[in-house]
Amino acid sequence: MKKSLAKTFILTSAVLAQPGIVVSAYGQEEKQVEEVVVTGSRILRNPLDEAAPMTNLSVEDLEKTGLTNFGDILQQLPVTGSAINSRFNVPGNSGFPQDGTGIGAGASEVSLRNLGAKRTLVLVDGRRWIPGASASGVPVAVDLNTIPANVIQRVEVLQDGASAIYGSDAIGGVVNVITNRSFEGFKLDAQASGYDEGDGESYNISALWGVGNNETHIVFSASRVDERGIQTADRAQSAFPSPFATSCEAGGCSSFTPQGRFILGPNLGGADITLNDGVLNDGMGNIPNFDPSNPASGDFHAFTAADRFNFNGPGFNFLRTPNERYNLFTSVSHKFNDDLEFIAKASYTNRNSATQGAPEPLCLGNGCGNAILDNIVIDADQIYNPFGVDLSVANGNLDFFGRRPLESGPRMFEQNVDTYFFSGGFEGKFEIGDRNYYWDFTTSYGNNRGVQQKAGSHNAARLAVALADPAVCAAVPNCVPFNFFGGQGPDGTGSITQEMLDFVGFVQRDISDQTLLDISGNLTGAIAELPAGTLAFATGFEYREHEGSFQPDPVAESGETAGIASGATSGEFDVTEFYAEINIPLLANVAGADYLELNSALRNSDYSSFGSETTFKVSSLWRPISDLSLRASVSTGIRAPGIGELFGGAAREDFTFLDPCADVLGNLGTANGGRDSAQPQNIIDNCAALGIPTTFAQTNPQLSARSTGNDELIAETSDSQSFGLVYSPSWTDEVSWAESITFSLDYYNVEVEDAIQGLFAGDIIDNCVSGASLDNTFCNLVQRSPSGSVNIVENRLQNIGGIEASGYDIAVRYSGPTTDIGQFSWNVNATNLDEYTETTPTNPSGTDLAGTITDETFQRAFPEWRMTSTLDWQYETFGAGITFRYVSDMDQPSGNVLSSEVFTDIQFRYKPAIFEDKFSITFGANNVLDNDPAVCDACGSIGMSPVIHDLPGVVAYLRLSAQLD
Repeated sequence: MKKSLAKTFILTSAVLAQPGIVVSAYGQEEKQVEEVVVTGSRILRNPLDEAAPMTNLSVEDLEKTGLTNFGDILQQLPVTGSAINSRFNVPGNSGFPQDGTGIGAGASEVSLRNLGAKRTLVLVDGRRWIPGASASGVPVAVDLNTIPANVIQRVEVLQDGASAIYGSDAIGGVVNVITNRSFEGFKLDAQASGYDEGDGESYNISALWGVGNNETHIVFSASRVDERGIQTADRAQSAFPSPFATSCEAGGCSSFTPQGRFILGPNLGGADITLNDGVLNDGMGNIPNFDPSNPASGDFHAFTAADRFNFNGPGFNFLRTPNERYNLFTSVSHKFNDDLEFIAKASYTNRNSATQGAPEPLCLGNGCGNAILDNIVIDADQIYNPFGVDLSVANGNLDFFGRRPLESGPRMFEQNVDTYFFSGGFEGKFEIGDRNYYWDFTTSYGNNRGVQQKAGSHNAARLAVALADPAVCAAVPNCVPFNFFGGQGPDGTGSITQEMLDFVGFVQRDISDQTLLDISGNLTGAIAELPAGTLAFATGFEYREHEGSFQPDPVAESGETAGIASGATSGEFDVTEFYAEINIPLLANVAGADYLELNSALRNSDYSSFGSETTFKVSSLWRPISDLSLRASVSTGIRAPGIGELFGGAAREDFTFLDPCADVLGNLGTANGGRDSAQPQNIIDNCAALGIPTTFAQTNPQLSARSTGNDELIAETSDSQSFGLVYSPSWTDEVSWAESITFSLDYYNVEVEDAIQGLFAGDIIDNCVSGASLDNTFCNLVQRSPSGSVNIVENRLQNIGGIEASGYDIAVRYSGPTTDIGQFSWNVNATNLDEYTETTPTNPSGTDLAGTITDETFQRAFPEWRMTSTLDWQYETFGAGITFRYVSDMDQPSGNVLSSEVFTDIQFRYKPAIFEDKFSITFGANNVLDNDPAVCDACGSIGMSPVIHDLPGVVAYLRLSAQLD
């Protein structure tokens, strides 16, 4: 018998997207395929007639990766783009994301089509899941760590816009996680893995239990995952900010050093000096010798690159962050009769994770981005002041002082996140005439609460008191004069005592919390029988309430922290939605049309925050012959602004940028933080008009911007088109070397308008001075100190962005016959990014990022090609597989090319016959050829991409699984 179209390709993709609608197991080809609900539609349909491109992941697919983190698994799919993962160690010194969604430390997200995690909808059993908690904002994206991996039955990734079906966020696509609510028996899994470098161990143990009868079924799971960290100092590529460097002379290290960097004000000659190694200032007999006529003498010397501090040193930064998770999950179903069933589920996840940075830099004077420290006054009589005069920017004696207080210890950010999710509802069917109609009504509630504690913080207001007139300090309870100028003594002992830290230091505690209430109902069934098939419909409603808040530590909220100040966020909104979908079979079993259908959906969403939006989708499937399917869709989509975007308090975000007014004459050179050549004359003139001297040098490569939410934001909108084909030849029935072959090719194009963002703060500075004269539209947003350094850039969120992404998806799947040496299968999945253009008011023509990697704080990579190729072999109780993961090269902002990479994974599987398939052993190694990632100069201080490449080293793992009936 000839095979139906894409029997291998689409049958394995057909899954249950809505709870309560039963799908039978697919058996022999001659058996009739039962109609089901498939992700991307609410209508029961033949899964062979699916018109949308989709990737299906079975439990076996997930296990073959050898990974314990569900988010990491999804991020390996070629269709995904850059998203937060365990390699993001942003410890807070870079501030908070502009959109108010938080740093997301310890979270794991997924971004389809490179459009960002906030434009990817995540469902569990067809229902929205609670967004994450970052303890530094209010996220809009789901933290995949909160979905228990051992209850996953399969995962469908819809690679098409679906706002008309599911509402907001489904612009890039949909990830639908299907849980195994019919499991019976007891299953225990345990896995251990680690790097060949002797670190990065991961341990996972999980138990799954299910029991039931014809009426009631219960499934319960418990799991624990412990993913341990890797330090930057433990890899040669990241041991210094400059890849493979052995000292700070290679560049990239910090001005904030344990010996201090002191750039004196113009009244003291403007010298740039630091304490000699081993000099200790104890405020008594050992006060450093300073000669005003020759500042770089005595106990001081001129500051050079060799004096900079390696913040990637031992005990400081993570290359992979530690993450420990506990998951509990249960589902209960009870069938009252054949027409009515009650279904409920509950889930709880606790995550303990951490990020870490070198001790918090203490910055005094120009460019610190802190009103207290920018305007600090160090009294001449402060017992540790070696300069003998009052020091302040205002009196011209201080320009910039920096100190790295090793005595405070590293900045350790520890996150404790609790996630609860509950849902319950009824599902059933009824008859009208000879037709069945299926309905469901569900209420769900989720809560995510994250608490972050930061050790190693300093109170700027108290520091100002401890550096002030001794009489002022004496009048404040517990005040101890602070030794900012002390350095590290000959034996390495620091000058900052515990008593000083008890007064100045504090533990910062930030809290974020959000809840989601979701009430929905759906009805689907047949309208009439047409010659080509059933004219079917689906309709329904959904009501959601979103509430969220971020409460920073009072010291941070007041601006008194020496770290990053942030404002509180609190808000809520609700949305009421109605949708309708219709599927029209047009032709069947006629010349030129084995099958032809048209599907259309319409959804109206009424938001309390901005009003009403309507989205639609029209798709078509045409099989001219049984072996070939052509599919196409056109749709619109929306993404509603989240709570952080609407109501976010003022938050600082730091960015690396060279001020166009710094070293305008090109005297310093890039090695010293300046330029190798002079700026154009118009920029020199405009900087002079701002009162900035030509001698101005930027002492800190990081500048600061301040962003706030905007309750006048409207929804982002999108237009999507996709066209594709699937070819599954029936001639494989006649050959001995193949059981099935399937080839698919899909084109996609997504355009996003009114994207919510602020301008890139560097563009604001550039546009201020880049014209023939000053542009006050931008200059008024840039606050500068009297010396000319940028204090802060104001940057409110607006609907000002545009995105256009297009490319191709290619899939080839081959399944060989069963032979005397086993069965082979080969799968290839590849995604091409042909264009990814972003536009803003400062760049209306747009920048095509396809084939590039960015140097942003939250880095993004846009390779033109990503591909995975897996060859698998199964022989009786033995199995093995090899996977190649390819990423094409990318241009970096520096002009250098980040070379292409191939990472190779292997796996061996064995089920001892003596245990009758109830016990299995799996051994594997990822990056088995020990391919180090390409050296990246756009990747911050770690020298490698955290979003697209593996970390250095081979990861070996062993998994044991046992199942009892």
